[in-house]
Amino acid sequence: HLFPILTEAGISREKAAMLTAISGVAAIIGKLVTGYMLDRYRPNWVGGVTLAAAAGAFALLIDDITSPTLIVIALIINGYAAGTKTHITGFLTTGYSGMKNFGAIYGFMSALMALASGVGPLLAGYAYDLSGGYGPFLILGAIGCLIGGLLVITLPKTPSWKEP
Repeated sequence: HLFPILTEAGISREKAAMLTAISGVAAIIGKLVTGYMLDRYRPNWVGGVTLAAAAGAFALLIDDITSPTLIVIALIINGYAAGTKTHITGFLTTGYSGMKNFGAIYGFMSALMALASGVGPLLAGYAYDLSGGYGPFLILGAIGCLIGGLLVITLPKTPSWKEP
């Protein structure tokens, strides 16, 4: 729904397509940078701050965005955060549950991410149909990301696991 969010903000279809590509580039960069940071910093902080930053991106995209600079910032943050989900989930799953049951636990976590990826666009479309805009969906997304980010940040330090 990113493309219609941008076009409804008054951005031409051509510019919206170009701007959407910025998110893709930011996602690739996000994978590389986050991998580097996860190896060097507390993973719950990396994950929590990244998720909370996505809340800021959603907030910037809520109705009546007119500043091209804010739009680009929102798209970079959103793309970056979207690119990091799988990396952060895998890293946190390994860190907090160890490798003994990694397959089952990560399988469950990735199934939840796939479910959210499938249901999210449906809910966005439903919210648009009910309200005539994406504002309510973006507000709920921002709140969810902020709460999720805070929950991840509050995780304790990862335990030391013995090899299985």
